[in-house]
Amino acid sequence: MVPGPGETTVSVTTVTAQELDELRGALPAFGDNGPSALFLRYLGFYDLNFNETYPEATYRFGSIVSGNFRLMTHCWTVPDARANLCLVHGYFDHSGLYDKLVAYGLSRRCNVLIFDLPGHGLSSGEPGVIDSFTDYADAVVDVLDGVELPHLPLHAMGQSTGCAALMECARSGRWRFQHAIFLAPLVRPAGWVRVRVGFLLLHRFRDSVTRSYNRNSSDDEFLEFVRRDPLQCRRVSLRWLGALKRWLAALPLTDFGVGPVQVIQGQRDTTVQWRYNMGAISKLFPGSTIDYLPEAGHQLANESLAIRERYFPIMDRYLFR
Repeated sequence: MVPGPGETTVSVTTVTAQELDELRGALPAFGDNGPSALFLRYLGFYDLNFNETYPEATYRFGSIVSGNFRLMTHCWTVPDARANLCLVHGYFDHSGLYDKLVAYGLSRRCNVLIFDLPGHGLSSGEPGVIDSFTDYADAVVDVLDGVELPHLPLHAMGQSTGCAALMECARSGRWRFQHAIFLAPLVRPAGWVRVRVGFLLLHRFRDSVTRSYNRNSSDDEFLEFVRRDPLQCRRVSLRWLGALKRWLAALPLTDFGVGPVQVIQGQRDTTVQWRYNMGAISKLFPGSTIDYLPEAGHQLANESLAIRERYFPIMDRYLFR
């Protein structure tokens, strides 16, 4: 656990890619050990140490096995919690970029669970690579099975590819959530026809292409942080695009039968083909509520404070009505 009030903490400056590799290779099984000095630096660097702001929270961490992957997992539990909230991040993201959503959950008296998807953050796997979106759904289910949570309503919140992971849970009959919030959900990415043509031309000769950094948030500080984040993948995997192509081909645009979700979508999103995606979500989850934010980009989990203050009340009404 993170040191309690009055105990020694580590002064945070930075962590290097080499040090993060060391952490990845030395992760204990979930809940087995207290954090090392290096792990505390990692928590501080990514603003995941909530010891001062939520001293009542109990923190557990470690790896959970999912197929061939070892998944970095974080869990905060609070006294008198009213719900469990599972966060699922997007492509190129990791737990360290979701401090704002973790804080959102803790501030609403939720136990918060978040993990790094395969090939992301401190989880194992080739960076940014997946061969089947089923592996993402397996990761969600295996983490939920591997973390003992109180018997409370279970809610999910996904960002982009995290929503696709949750959709695959629904498609495969493994939906466990009372409520789910989709932030800028991925169904088709922007320029999908061009992306498919590029994939067909390149995938036999290359395994990845250089990543471009879009202005996907109005928070300039976040955008600058991502460019220097040592856990960022710098290339787009063509195997990942192939997995997305196969997943979309197998995705029937019919009712999953799990009920509606709450969708929040920025209208300045240039990462996903959001107009098409909203129609698809309405078919997969009939009765869903879609709220549009005209000024928001794709990275809703890390939009500006002003934009987050606009959509947090929407989430409050949906989760805690």
